[in-house]
Amino acid sequence: MRPAVLIVDPDDDRRHAVAQGLAEHGYEAIPAGSSQEGLKFAQGLGPSVIVGPAELPFFADGSILGESSGQDGSTMQRTLVLLGEDSEAPEGLADDIYYLSRSGVSHGELIQRIRLLLVGREVGIEPDLDLRYLVGDLALTPLLDLVRSLSKSEVSGTVELRDGQITCDRGRPVYASFGKTVGSKAFCRAARLQSAPFRVRLIQPGGTLPVGPPNLEDDLDTLSIWALDESHLEIPDLRSRVRLVALRDIPSGELTPHEKLLATAIHRCDTLGEVLDSLAATDGLLVKAVLKMVDRGALVLERPKTQVRIVTDSTSDLPPSIAREHDILVVPLTVVFGKDALRDGVDIQARDFYKMLRGNEHHPRTEPPSEAVFFEHFHDLIADQDILAVHISAKLSKTSEHAQQAALRGIRSFTHLPPERHNCALEVVDSRSVSMGVGMLALFASRMALRGEKVFAIAQRLRDYSNRTHLFFGVDSLDYLVKGGRIGKARAMVGKLLGIKPILGVVDGEVNAIDRARGGRRVHPRIIQLITERIDAKKPIVACVAHAEAPVWADRLRRLIEKNFKVHEIFLADIGPVVGTHAGPGCVGTVVFQPTDEEWQLIRPLD
Repeated sequence: MRPAVLIVDPDDDRRHAVAQGLAEHGYEAIPAGSSQEGLKFAQGLGPSVIVGPAELPFFADGSILGESSGQDGSTMQRTLVLLGEDSEAPEGLADDIYYLSRSGVSHGELIQRIRLLLVGREVGIEPDLDLRYLVGDLALTPLLDLVRSLSKSEVSGTVELRDGQITCDRGRPVYASFGKTVGSKAFCRAARLQSAPFRVRLIQPGGTLPVGPPNLEDDLDTLSIWALDESHLEIPDLRSRVRLVALRDIPSGELTPHEKLLATAIHRCDTLGEVLDSLAATDGLLVKAVLKMVDRGALVLERPKTQVRIVTDSTSDLPPSIAREHDILVVPLTVVFGKDALRDGVDIQARDFYKMLRGNEHHPRTEPPSEAVFFEHFHDLIADQDILAVHISAKLSKTSEHAQQAALRGIRSFTHLPPERHNCALEVVDSRSVSMGVGMLALFASRMALRGEKVFAIAQRLRDYSNRTHLFFGVDSLDYLVKGGRIGKARAMVGKLLGIKPILGVVDGEVNAIDRARGGRRVHPRIIQLITERIDAKKPIVACVAHAEAPVWADRLRRLIEKNFKVHEIFLADIGPVVGTHAGPGCVGTVVFQPTDEEWQLIRPLD
């Protein structure tokens, strides 16, 4: 059932225009000319969304929301949208109330922005705070689930990803692009993403699609089958060089059509990634053909190896796609729920973890990888590459200490090494940070290694970078900090009563309270001020925004960073189970590093 909306507004023209416009989109719109009339409708009809001027009684304090029950007796979650003359939301406004400035806004734009909120309720995706687009993360809402929801609600709109987009016309996917590919191939590539932010922008019914000619001919069910089939396929390193070695020994008639296409493409391409990009068939079909040719001895994949392999741990919260692209080995920590020990990012993902965290009577604990686990990883890698491991602050976890112990033991006992590897190097770096403070250093280390930097030079640079890496974050609830022993219960109670939101940061390798703000809306502007106090705002930065089930607030913080600083590069990440155990859902933070021009050339994205 589509959500109903109550429009309370003494302005007859605006009230009728908005109600009629939403009704034309198929929503039940209930107009009311006064707050008393609106309160009556709110109590009796129980609309899902209430819209009204901020100056009316019962609106500014949100009391018009009251409580509403559905037909089955369950409590309905309702949303309030305030309309005001000021450009900014009034001071003290609750975080879950939307505010729109009606100054200079046409009735049509107001209708479109309220419609976005209604569509968001239908498909289960929240809008940004300005009601201009829906915001989510594929770690919480996989792409196929998202597109199915848009299809069910017959939404016309575009799903925007960092490297592409998918456009639906009245719910049917009609266009896809991702990276250098388009069509079904692009759709399947996008569906393989395990974690990535996205936006959904609506298109007016009957409006022009903001793309070229449609390039998706198959229906959603067919596209989903292809994408799911591809998701279970282990795709080799796309940087691998592809070489034909015995194709002449195989009669042409025994080659499948896809094998023939591959044989032709390999002659003009160097890497597997270039081969896949050059052909229209989906990656799943082509990779199956590649692996079959490898098994038959007709083709060889030569995986590239840098002199230095980068290792980190799962507290780095590195997005899987980034870790895979940069060949970073992520060693998981363990989250323990009662008798269940689950490896972070292996046995449990962020999406499932936060559900368990909310529904579990006992707070989980976390455990670092053992020295033996690190030793095994180092033993497997050291025969071919030097190793640089960068880990969570030693003041926050035993992870770095265990890695260091394994490294010292390994240097003395790696007897399996060939003579040319007797001078191998194994360096462990304490990041003095957590979450993407670790992940950013691991990413920089990988880029330096891929550019030919030696292990000791990389380690020296990382130790310098760690002192200039600034991490700040705000939490939605103080409860998890209490359970984790970070603050006392009395302080948490005072914070709840006063609406205080702590701003935390990493100082000298430890998490400390840096500042505080009254209400969540003030946290991110204050974080921007704290960053400004620590860097030169005139010079470019590299930044990451990480969040725990809070894509809307992460999107807001990202936009504030882009608005206030010159940004070389910015990316988003999900806070995983280990860090989420202590920070809790709703946490949003940022890591900022300001490189010199010389440093940027070493750590910038790979060509």
